[in-house]
Amino acid sequence: MSFLKKAKRTFKYPGKRMAMDGNTAVIMCEREASDAAGAYPITPSTQMGEYWAEEVAKGHINNADKALIFVEPESEHAAAAVTAGMAMTGLRATNFSSAQGIAFMHESLYTAAGKRLPYVLNIGCRAITKASLNVHCGHDDFHCIDDTGFFQVFARDAQGAADLNLISRKIAELSLTPAAVAQDGFLTTHLIEPLQVPEKELIAEFLGNPDDEIECPTPAQQMLYGETRRRIPAIWDVDNPLQSGVVQNQDAYMQTQAAQRPYFYNHIKDLTEQVMDEYYELTGRRYDRIGCFNTDKADYIIVGMGSMIVQAIGVAEYLKNTRKLKIGIVDVTMFRPFPGDLLGKVLKGKKGVVVLERTDQPLAEDLPLMREVRASISKCIENGQAENNKPFADYESYQSFKDAPRLFSGAFGMGSRDLQPEALIGAIENMLPDGKQVRFFYLGIEFVREAANPKQEIYLQKLLEAYPDIGQMAIQGSENPNLMPEGSITVRMHSVGGWGAITTGKNLVMTLYDLLGYEIKANPKYGSEKKGQPTTYYLSVAPTPIPLNCEYHYVDVVLSPDPNVFGHSNPLSGLKHGGTLIIQSSLETESQVWASFPRWMQTQIIDNDIKVFYIDGFKIAREEASNPELQLRMQGNAFQGAFFAGSPLMEMSGLDEKKLFTSIEVQLQDKFGNKGKSVVEDNLRIVRRGFDEIHEVTQRQMSAESFEDMKVEINLPVMLKKIPQSDGSLSDVHRFWEQTGNFYSQGKGSDNLADPHQALSLVPASTGVFRDMTSIRFDYPEWIAENCTACGDCYSICPDSSIPGLVNTISEIFATVVDKIELGGIPTVYLRRETRQVEKRLRQLLNEQGETANVREMLDRSILETIKESDTEGSSRETLEKEFALFLDKMGSFEFSVTKPYWNTKEKKAPNSGGLFSITINPYTCKGCMECVDVCDDDALRLKAQDNDAIDRLRRDWDFWLDLPTTHESFSRIDDMDEKIGALETMLLDKSSYNSLVCGDGACLGCGEKTVIHLFTGTVTTLMQPRVKQQLSKLDDLIAKLEQHIRLKLAQGVDLNDLSALNKATDNGDDDLSLASLSESMDPEHEHTLVDKKWLKNMTGILDKLRDLHWRYREGPTKNGRAEMGIVNATGCTSVWGSTFPYNPYPFPWTSNLFQDSPSMAMGLFEGHMAKMADGFKAVRIAELELAGKYNVTEHKTFFQSFNWKKFTDEEWQLCPPVVAVGGDGAMYDIGFQNLSRALASGMPIKVLILDTQVYSNTGGQACTSGFIGQVADMSPYGKAMKGKEEIRKEMGLIGIAHRSSYILQSSPSNTTHLIEGYIDGLNSRRPAMFNIYSTCQPEHGVADDATYRQSKLAVESRAYPLMKFDPDAGETLSECMDMDGNPDLSEDWPTYDLSYIDESGKQSSMNLPITFADFAASEGRFRKHFQQAPRETWGDEMIPFDEFIDFEEDDREGLYPYIWGVDDKNQLIRILCSQEIVNSAVERRQFWRQLKDLAGEMNQVDINEVIQQTKVDMASRLSSTLLSLSASGSTDMLAGAISADGNNNSSAASATPSSLSTEGFEPVWIETPECTACDECTDIAPKIFSYNADKMAEVINPTGGKYKDIVRAAEKCTAGCLHPGTPWNMNEKDIDKLIKRAEKYQ
Repeated sequence: MSFLKKAKRTFKYPGKRMAMDGNTAVIMCEREASDAAGAYPITPSTQMGEYWAEEVAKGHINNADKALIFVEPESEHAAAAVTAGMAMTGLRATNFSSAQGIAFMHESLYTAAGKRLPYVLNIGCRAITKASLNVHCGHDDFHCIDDTGFFQVFARDAQGAADLNLISRKIAELSLTPAAVAQDGFLTTHLIEPLQVPEKELIAEFLGNPDDEIECPTPAQQMLYGETRRRIPAIWDVDNPLQSGVVQNQDAYMQTQAAQRPYFYNHIKDLTEQVMDEYYELTGRRYDRIGCFNTDKADYIIVGMGSMIVQAIGVAEYLKNTRKLKIGIVDVTMFRPFPGDLLGKVLKGKKGVVVLERTDQPLAEDLPLMREVRASISKCIENGQAENNKPFADYESYQSFKDAPRLFSGAFGMGSRDLQPEALIGAIENMLPDGKQVRFFYLGIEFVREAANPKQEIYLQKLLEAYPDIGQMAIQGSENPNLMPEGSITVRMHSVGGWGAITTGKNLVMTLYDLLGYEIKANPKYGSEKKGQPTTYYLSVAPTPIPLNCEYHYVDVVLSPDPNVFGHSNPLSGLKHGGTLIIQSSLETESQVWASFPRWMQTQIIDNDIKVFYIDGFKIAREEASNPELQLRMQGNAFQGAFFAGSPLMEMSGLDEKKLFTSIEVQLQDKFGNKGKSVVEDNLRIVRRGFDEIHEVTQRQMSAESFEDMKVEINLPVMLKKIPQSDGSLSDVHRFWEQTGNFYSQGKGSDNLADPHQALSLVPASTGVFRDMTSIRFDYPEWIAENCTACGDCYSICPDSSIPGLVNTISEIFATVVDKIELGGIPTVYLRRETRQVEKRLRQLLNEQGETANVREMLDRSILETIKESDTEGSSRETLEKEFALFLDKMGSFEFSVTKPYWNTKEKKAPNSGGLFSITINPYTCKGCMECVDVCDDDALRLKAQDNDAIDRLRRDWDFWLDLPTTHESFSRIDDMDEKIGALETMLLDKSSYNSLVCGDGACLGCGEKTVIHLFTGTVTTLMQPRVKQQLSKLDDLIAKLEQHIRLKLAQGVDLNDLSALNKATDNGDDDLSLASLSESMDPEHEHTLVDKKWLKNMTGILDKLRDLHWRYREGPTKNGRAEMGIVNATGCTSVWGSTFPYNPYPFPWTSNLFQDSPSMAMGLFEGHMAKMADGFKAVRIAELELAGKYNVTEHKTFFQSFNWKKFTDEEWQLCPPVVAVGGDGAMYDIGFQNLSRALASGMPIKVLILDTQVYSNTGGQACTSGFIGQVADMSPYGKAMKGKEEIRKEMGLIGIAHRSSYILQSSPSNTTHLIEGYIDGLNSRRPAMFNIYSTCQPEHGVADDATYRQSKLAVESRAYPLMKFDPDAGETLSECMDMDGNPDLSEDWPTYDLSYIDESGKQSSMNLPITFADFAASEGRFRKHFQQAPRETWGDEMIPFDEFIDFEEDDREGLYPYIWGVDDKNQLIRILCSQEIVNSAVERRQFWRQLKDLAGEMNQVDINEVIQQTKVDMASRLSSTLLSLSASGSTDMLAGAISADGNNNSSAASATPSSLSTEGFEPVWIETPECTACDECTDIAPKIFSYNADKMAEVINPTGGKYKDIVRAAEKCTAGCLHPGTPWNMNEKDIDKLIKRAEKYQ
């Protein structure tokens, strides 16, 4: 775009002034011009696809009077093909993509250009994944398609993005060449700024319609089409058939390629200038192939593309005014075809030219833009050297080399690295005569710096010795000026992801725009992580254009909704003298707020006369938000009000309150109007209160109580202290902490050097321990020990490994306390002896009080009584009392619980064997999601507000937990993990299993994916530990035997019967006798003592390998031993929260490659990994053969040369850490489906874990093929023309089964038994295994942070997500291989539940209702628009219960309205009307449920033997009940008719006694009901057998209401040990003998 002043003339279409970001600007044009789009979500261009989809849903009609078309296929590659197909039929088509998406569609772009398809590819430029993934700005993707044949243009701002979209569209359609229109990702795509939005009428006149008949603009086209043609030729047309995409051999291919240059590509330049001139005439906005600013008079030139141009102009103006430097700017608007003819003219005779690029290509001669610049100058030089005609007619002639400027090349801004004015000044200063004259350099980073400590100094010295010039690769400027215009205001906001900062920032800046009409810029800065991580938002307003596109280092106002901001950042950084700070605080007085600031912060506030205000935005949001789930997000709106009250803006601009709040209401209505009137009103009240309730801190003396300066030494993270320090290599987590981690802990992560370690970006295992989540948590779960039943629900569901359970003996606990005292340097005299007495007394007290005992009170009492009874006196007694006081102090506030499974049951079976149970909160990983509180039905966990005292207490308790030993195996409730016998979730009571995911990651609060992964890693660790232990024992034995074997072999030839020879040998000399001298003496001719050298070398080599293998299992390079598994993670949410530098939550090898290929990469990893495993097993096998006397090198050589994983024994196979591909539904269902399918078909036993969130969580919630009908997502929005997703869900479980060669699990974290059992079977299987697991995504499902368990459970119960297993080894038929156990009410379409409510008379009542898909959908925000509450006065007969409605024929539904029942906030009944889409979805889910049952052989199944057996059992049960009743009443009158044939006797007498009359030895299951702890295990596993009575105590309702397998499972999981399985009622049940054996333990 030209930078000359606009001509003073009027234009027909000047545009409509509006403020928006670049993505929106593009769609404002595309929605009017284009017919159709094919697109796939990828940050940062995703929003373009979303906005297009919204227009489709709204039913928008374009200029051609057509409804828009949108197709979201399974990948970017497919999207390119979709778009090409659209264009081939004559549709005006468009596409939107970035980064990997552009690279992925690369091959398709060649064909689009070759077919001359005139579509537009809109690119939000982003860095391409190399050593690491980055979702921010880079020009890698733009340049990766330089060779495809697309012409390419680049916009520098939102105005350019809109205008160039239209200009490129016309060029494409005239030249019949596809266009790539680029803008900087985030820096333009997400930057809100004013622009002149092209009018609908302009677009119509300028572009016309696709089916217009136009004059052919080139001779070649006239030869092809005649004088006129369709604007967009249809080359795939049933009315005019043509063949395209043909195969050409040597005879034709080259001619085809060569002909495209003169007949198509060579016309683009002239057509471009023609179209740009035409656009100027219509709009007054001038564009050229290059834009020039002050180039005519400039001595030095900056050449670049994109958003940096805006800033470069500002810097040029500044240097002109302050230093009189003449700097010109060239904006390369069109990159292909390259405008070398224009550039050569502009650069002629300049003193220096610096070409700045947002990319790097280290192996190329130059970076892409510099290559073109240098080539253009070369052509100009060749012209100057020509004697006659110029070889390049359109190019300038450089008559001497003085005409050619000195060229400098710089790389900047990769991955949106901030580009400050200082860096641009540095690039210019480098060219000046007294500059460094560095020809290639980087801006914005450093390669060396001053060392912060001696270790860093040594490291940097070593680096400089090896690379002495490395520091010169980075250029810095001499100053960093403030370029903001006079009268501007800049604002920086510090918040936390998920708190609504971006929405608040957008609302605030748009309000300012509407009120003032000023120039604005606003954009967020956040990382790749999700909720809970720091977020910064920048915005500015000014009366003139803003020449900055970077982070603001000079700000007038700082807003900080984050109350803990000074713990990780400096909120005062760059705040001007006299500036304003507005911070969140729940403290009540200004003196308390002031005292909460660190001393350094107080000093800076006073020195710079900063005005400080505080407001409790959270309190306001809690009190005003009608929806509790929105409280966190809505608190930011209080800061919008506070900004206007506290900043100088209203005074500066003369605003009044009425006008202000009218504008704010308009903005809120525009943003939230579609969410309902109440949401708008809630937001407006919060803004109003923020305006009214702001308080200024006026008392600002330095406070003695203020926190210490931030410059204190950063302590080693608590959990890091527990990780062994290794050798300082790449995998040493301690080395990584010193070099990298501690900088991030100080908020200085951006100061990382560009050094060799950064080049590799390899992160050691478990660096998540560096992070402390305390500051993002407002509440914490408080454990009430005396209420706990040790059910395990809390530690099983926790996504953050932050609430471990533990069982310890009293002696273990006491020993831990004494050790802490003595290791702290205080020796004890009496404590170890006297604690034995305390233990005895404590046991006695606990056994007396049972599980209601308060252990700490009883401990205090036991200690007092022990001291009282002690025979010590005088100073000895005083010492004893001091030691016990120290004992209690070291134990702190740590609590223990007496529970049935670990104390009562144990003590009953064996006195003094009971253990105390504890639940501890890890304050460093807990994010405060409250999943644990939600699942705890015993009131043993309660939400508690966090304060400093609570933080200190939590940290002390955690420190004590770290010192406690892990749960001893004697407390294990798992009899056999491989056989899945026992309470499997109690595996997490082992510290190693629980810490199989160390967390410290960036996942959202309550992330369902993490719960699923934690249970998986815990299962793997639990399986591997005993195997490794057994292997170590085996290796110890082998090593000892082989050593002995070698020794004996060496001494084999010595004749021990020749005593005289032995005596003679021992008499020689006084030194010790060696084996060699003994051999020499007794066998001087070596006839008998010769040793085969090859054998000896071979066997000692094997011995060395065994020792090495032992070391690797036990210790290894990291001193942690061999990892239990390895992961390859597809790009997506799991890879982003799981690997954002420098935090690694995994203690295993982990890698990520691309979005689509993790199963394929897993196959490659598997082969290499198995080769390593084979080497170890080979050594073991050879040793075993040798010791057995069977090893023969010649005989076994061939076998061991080809020895691989296929030849492993089962024992060897189970010792191999599994290779696991992890990904979401996008990675596995869609873009990577072919990779997954091939892996499953291969037979290679990799394991694939799919976290099925039914939405693309990572890119913000777009539609996925795993989603449900009616699900509203960002690319399947809700509107009048589209009401959410229309396709049925892709069933990956069934597709997996179709491969027939793989183990398939479909499960949910709500059924931990089913899930862990499936994990075990799949992991142990020597086949591929696919685990397809329902995973709640809180933000995209629209559910609360604590909702994983209940939403997962509802998904299963409503048939949205049926449970199933498929094991190819279980049989031959599908029904034999499939298992649907775990689904409730398997025989029914819908399970039922009891809805409790208050009836019209005010009494408690209940209804038994079906749980349909509608009931599930109504509980989630993603379906919310499909439901509407019916006012009670509208209730009528036309409203039909949902389950009945969907049974009606289609015609019979006319005029009827389906509804489900619910309750309001007063617990009164309401009717919720359901949309047709929900009806369709429920019918589809029911159909799938029936299809699944049919495949599994569960549909209409009648087992005659089972019926006979059931009848016998029912008769026996009724007889038993009757006789028991007679016995109790003493009467026989009721005998007549008591035993009827209908089987409806519902007496629960069987639950009260262990012995009932039986048929053929049948003894029904029975429960000691008074002992029940209401753990829900039996009622969840077998709800038709067990139920709660009125007192919520379990009882048997039907002993034959389910499988004996479920009864045994329930007994194994019963925490009270009160459930006794009895005997099977159906002896034909599968594996019945094994089940009887398992049941014996609980009878």
